[in-house]
Amino acid sequence: MEKAHPSKTGCNIANVNREIATIAKDAAKVFSATGDQRYAQMAADVVDVFLKGIYYRNVPYDLNHGHQQTLVGMTTFEVIHEDALSEISECVVLLKEYLKQQNAPMDIYYGALKKWAENIIANGVPHNNWNLFQAAFIVDAALALEDNQYYSDGKGRQFYIDYIVNQNSIRQWGMKKMANFGFDADTGIWYESPGYSTTVLNDFSQFANKLDSRTGVDLFDTIPVLSKAITTSAQYMFPNRMICGFGDTHPNYMSTKAIDNAIDYATRHGKQSMKAKFEDFRKVIGKDADDASIERYVSASFYAPNVSWLVQRTGMNKRYSLMYSLNGSLGNHQHANGISLELYGKGYVLAPDAGIGMSLYSGLDYAEYYSQMPAHNTVVVDGISSYPVMMSSHPFKLMSRFPDTNETGGFTDVTYSQVDFIEPESQSKQQRTVGIVKTSERGGYYVDVFRSQKMEGGDKMHDYFYHNFGQDMTLACADGTALPLEDTDELAFAGGHLYAYSYIYDKHKAETSSDVKAVFNTTCDDGRTIAMTMWMAGQPDRTVFKALSPVNLEYERMPEQPYDIDKQPVLTFIARQKGEAWTRPFVAVFEPSDSNEPSEIDRVEFFKPECKDKSAVGIIVHLKNGDTDHIFSSPSETTMKYKGMKVKGCYGVFRNGKNIMNPKK
Repeated sequence: MEKAHPSKTGCNIANVNREIATIAKDAAKVFSATGDQRYAQMAADVVDVFLKGIYYRNVPYDLNHGHQQTLVGMTTFEVIHEDALSEISECVVLLKEYLKQQNAPMDIYYGALKKWAENIIANGVPHNNWNLFQAAFIVDAALALEDNQYYSDGKGRQFYIDYIVNQNSIRQWGMKKMANFGFDADTGIWYESPGYSTTVLNDFSQFANKLDSRTGVDLFDTIPVLSKAITTSAQYMFPNRMICGFGDTHPNYMSTKAIDNAIDYATRHGKQSMKAKFEDFRKVIGKDADDASIERYVSASFYAPNVSWLVQRTGMNKRYSLMYSLNGSLGNHQHANGISLELYGKGYVLAPDAGIGMSLYSGLDYAEYYSQMPAHNTVVVDGISSYPVMMSSHPFKLMSRFPDTNETGGFTDVTYSQVDFIEPESQSKQQRTVGIVKTSERGGYYVDVFRSQKMEGGDKMHDYFYHNFGQDMTLACADGTALPLEDTDELAFAGGHLYAYSYIYDKHKAETSSDVKAVFNTTCDDGRTIAMTMWMAGQPDRTVFKALSPVNLEYERMPEQPYDIDKQPVLTFIARQKGEAWTRPFVAVFEPSDSNEPSEIDRVEFFKPECKDKSAVGIIVHLKNGDTDHIFSSPSETTMKYKGMKVKGCYGVFRNGKNIMNPKK
């Protein structure tokens, strides 16, 4: 054993004290069940020490008058970790008559519980999951108190329950205000990243169920968006049934905690239709549920404006469906990622975000790399693109999409979306057009057109970042000829660029105006080989890079990994466009395939449509079955023509000369 100053022990003291409180709670339960007063006395001794200590101590004081003062609890450095309050409050509930018989100082105990609750009301964060944690603690304290009339200040059980449900203070909102702030009324999506949003759903539904069962306050009835949000959470799911990964998220399979609480509530109230709905939903979100069942709960195209997030999918088949997730930065626990893209294929999110960092969002790697644009599939301007992370207010603007509805189902062979974004650091306008084109029941590809330029000119460069899982990457000219790749240190912090550039290593580059082709190979533990093939149009003044990025710390907790993701650097492609990248955008096609379902694309070419807009682009995808697809893209609605084909709009797809997005035209 070594001696250490308390300032160096972190939460150890609080955790040991809570462990003691938990043992006391268990003893109180044994007493309640058996009447054995030995257990009551043991628990009562702990309650006495705890509550007298709280009653006579002062709230810790921040000498710097900083933000921490607004977060600190009576026993921990943050009010959301006051778990001991729950344990002690339950002890008081179970022991109340025994304590009174023993002439315990109940007024001191009640005063301590109220002081504890008042500090949680005074401190904390009202606009996210903190508010729920705080409210749960306050309810626990309230249930251990007497009725209002018992106290001279009128603050008893009913006062504190009403406070957390209906009243609002600067750092503790009532549940209605919190729900109105956080949930989008139309979509039901909570305003944080998926990892936190799904956690809030679990916590909110658990709190609502507990409040209803113990106090009769019915939040499921008064806040109907809560039930909607539970079923809407299916929209987060990729075809492998794992949730999207933008922002501070560790994707996993969907939790059923929120559903279980809704079922418990519905059962208690005899609401059979509600119970049946959630029992069905519980079955279909399972990782082994059939495709048709879950497809009833997800959309071909889904847009949630309150988190600047859009997904499009062709279905929910793990192996054959395609889906992409596109996000800006709006709401809580978001990153500086510009217009970021995740691509799915053959059972996995092959092109993911990078994650949260070794020490989550408290680490230097998070601040410098994982939360910054070079860790995402996006475009960085002049090496400086960034903005505040966490509670961010930098959404993209949805300009158009097909299908143009959030309705469930409606799967099509062709989708697209076009979003605009203002990159604040460099004052650049950016636009990303992403589409899906199915080639068969088992195959298909993605289209990605990224335009970027500074609004006042003076563009130095625009860097297109793309990260893909796998252990091997090849980069060559699209016609198969070799690229003269050479070692380079060009991507670096040196030159006034983001620190994140220094995290990228093993860099090789080639200056070329030729079309290029990159193949990212993943050798799976099950023996399959998955490939993501990228074709990108060449442009003058273009440099392409093959490199490695830090390990992915988003999916390192992922069950059923294709390989040891947390031990493998991330394969990275970067295309640097000198000058502007609006009339010379980044134009790419991505096709996932594997050893059992090989590539269906023979080759990809690019063309310039007849159009007044110089930034309009065209793609020709030659399929191995003899079909030929032509894709047209422009930054705004216009007329584009090529070899007898005509598009009036900003996006169009033709197969063998026939418009397959709008067969009537």
